Amino acid sequence: MIEKVNPAHPDKIADRIGGALVDLAYSKEEDPKIAVEVLLGHGVANLIIESSVTITQNEVEAIVSRITKRTDLKVSLVMVAQD
Repeated sequence: MIEKVNPAHPDKIADRIGGALVDLAYSKEEDPKIAVEVLLGHGVANLIIESSVTITQNEVEAIVSRITKRTDLKVSLVMVAQD
């Protein structure tokens, strides 16, 4: 059985956002600790990020906007510092 998911599916978009955030963390620190959860739906991007690197709301919004190609999404961010 083969399963194919459309690249525009919210799960695929959420995976790309998460990957971009991990890439951002690695660009800021050599070996960061980072965990990302992304939930998309109903005009809201909910993100939970636990990281040893500081990632700003503006950086998150820029990534979400670039990947979704939407500027109207509300970005809800929970950032947890990790040592």
